[in-house]
Amino acid sequence: MENSRALKPSMASETNVVDTATVMAAVAPSNTEKRPAEEDGKKGEEPETKKAKTEVTSANETSAAANKEDKVKKFVKRKVALLLSYSGVGYYGMQRNPGPYPTIEEDLVKALLKTGAIPQDHARFMGKMSFQRCARTDKGVSAAGQVVSLKMLLLDNIENKLNEHLPPSIRVMGIKRTTGSFNSKHNCDYRTYMYMLPTFAFQPVDQLTTENYRLPAEKITEVNELLTQYLGTHNFHNFTSGKPFKDPSAMRHIKEFTCSEPFLEDYMEFAILRVRGQSFMLHQIRKMIGLILAIVKGVAQKSTLQKAFGEDKLDIPRAPGLGLVLEMVHYESYNNKWGNDGLHEPLTWEDCKAKLDDFKKSHIYPVIIEKEKREKAMMQWLSTLPLHTYDVQGKHNPMRSALETLNEAKKKAKLESDTSQSGEDSQDAKTSNNSGTETKPEEASVQPDCASKDEATQVTNDKKPDAEPTKPSEKSATELVEPSETSTATPSVENAEQTSNTNKDTTNQAVTSDLDKGSAETSETEGVAR
Repeated sequence: MENSRALKPSMASETNVVDTATVMAAVAPSNTEKRPAEEDGKKGEEPETKKAKTEVTSANETSAAANKEDKVKKFVKRKVALLLSYSGVGYYGMQRNPGPYPTIEEDLVKALLKTGAIPQDHARFMGKMSFQRCARTDKGVSAAGQVVSLKMLLLDNIENKLNEHLPPSIRVMGIKRTTGSFNSKHNCDYRTYMYMLPTFAFQPVDQLTTENYRLPAEKITEVNELLTQYLGTHNFHNFTSGKPFKDPSAMRHIKEFTCSEPFLEDYMEFAILRVRGQSFMLHQIRKMIGLILAIVKGVAQKSTLQKAFGEDKLDIPRAPGLGLVLEMVHYESYNNKWGNDGLHEPLTWEDCKAKLDDFKKSHIYPVIIEKEKREKAMMQWLSTLPLHTYDVQGKHNPMRSALETLNEAKKKAKLESDTSQSGEDSQDAKTSNNSGTETKPEEASVQPDCASKDEATQVTNDKKPDAEPTKPSEKSATELVEPSETSTATPSVENAEQTSNTNKDTTNQAVTSDLDKGSAETSETEGVAR
């Protein structure tokens, strides 16, 4: 029994050993399969599965990086110069302003946003895309060659896409890559403006101004001689607003100023003045042209032009803004430095000239001609030329004083007419309300003063003439007549049946006169109360 008990633990231990060995034997092959490098003695070699996974990962990363690089290259923002043409009629200028007033920049930014050329935040804050206009045209002023600089995505066929989202009166004519530091305003050397006007604006003041006037050749020569006096650098403080003589910014340089040959459009003759300068102040071109027209017509002296460059502030007229057009901007210095470097194109826009001419003929010239014939802006402005002194401001001008007096008299007469019309309307309304069988308040108030019932009846009959009641204006005129004439014209005298008693007739006349006065006074009082 003891031996058997002793064998049991040994048998259990053997069983445990076998089981452990069996388990180890079963596990050993799997371990050796996972680590073949240790069995073969080839240290340093990586498993095939791990190596294949690494190769696939690196290949995916390379492909993603390549796609990202292609995407960045395709949609990266670049600095560009954008050539723009537009008709300014119906717009409140070029510059974008807050409020419900339409501007050229507002429509342009909306088109850039719709095409995806700029993100949403750039549309709200234009400084993020380095937006800059070359010239800030005023309300109603058109442009054939405006240039703006900005950073935008160079998408495929971007020019046509922008024009699809712009109205027909605004067109993108061209887009060119520029240097990163390019600024359309600061890099501009000169700006060319044109002013289209009917030639009857040059007709002498001693002749009747008509639309059938034709500009002779000698008059064109005279105009061009006067325009040469603007050339060079001068102080143009008299041709703008709010600039004193000593302000350095009043000094401007004019390079060219000419008058072209006239041409006929819709049975009216027009001419074009072209001026080329470094930059222009507010209303400068319109005042320069206004003074030339005054001199050519004979309203102002030729010496006024040179006097305008002096220190005195002169009274100079400003021509209408309808015919003013920004024709082209010039970048000569930029083209000389960067235009031929092999990376950037010169900003001459030679390839766009045909499109610019077509736009002017289809959207700018017809609008100016049609509006001039309809509104006659130039004809009306010419009539105001004699009202200016063309001398130091503040001096007395008899014609201007006479015009101001005439305008004041017209305003006073209109006010009196409106007041009189209002009183007549009130009297008519009162008469219509009081018409009927009821006793009138005026009659009731004077009836107690009558001597008898018969007299009261007579007064009532006399108060109902065939004519309409007397109006306030007629009452005022009646009061100016002598009392005897008023009594003679009283309706009670015309009643032949009541004239037998002289005393009674005299009493009726007095009562009727008092009744008329009381009725008129009551009517005026009620009219004011209404």
